Amino acid sequence: MTTLIVTSSAHGSTREIAERVAEVLRTSQAVPTVVEDVEGAAAWLATADAVIVAAPVYTGSLAADARAFLDTRRAELADLPLVILASGGAPELAPPVREKLESYGPREVAYFRGALVEERLGRLEKLKLKLSRNEHYGDYRDWDAIEAWAKTLSGAGVR
Repeated sequence: MTTLIVTSSAHGSTREIAERVAEVLRTSQAVPTVVEDVEGAAAWLATADAVIVAAPVYTGSLAADARAFLDTRRAELADLPLVILASGGAPELAPPVREKLESYGPREVAYFRGALVEERLGRLEKLKLKLSRNEHYGDYRDWDAIEAWAKTLSGAGVR
């Protein structure tokens, strides 16, 4: 049984969360796990027994490539245990975003804060943050909470 973790991550923060979840699944639950960027994930779906989609939330919406994956693979994902892990800068996931994510039929939607590292951002991204007065740089990931959550995934069909 293999769990596929599909990750979208413009600057690496969400990918690092996905890698940590995979490590916990492998070491604490002996779950074979593959972490794949969203662009190459479709090739792994036929061999997956469960899917976790890990993607960031930008300006109130899940990353476009992750949404496209969920939209175009909806029929295949309907036959598998699906978990959605969103990450972002806000203290909690906005209700409209959670509602949209729940519309994909996951067994669970989880949200963890990510990291906003100034050195990883381009000039335009920095400018947008400055204009929005949302320049809250830092690493807000709670690794203990992420690892504890990963250990509960067998209840969501991740085995």
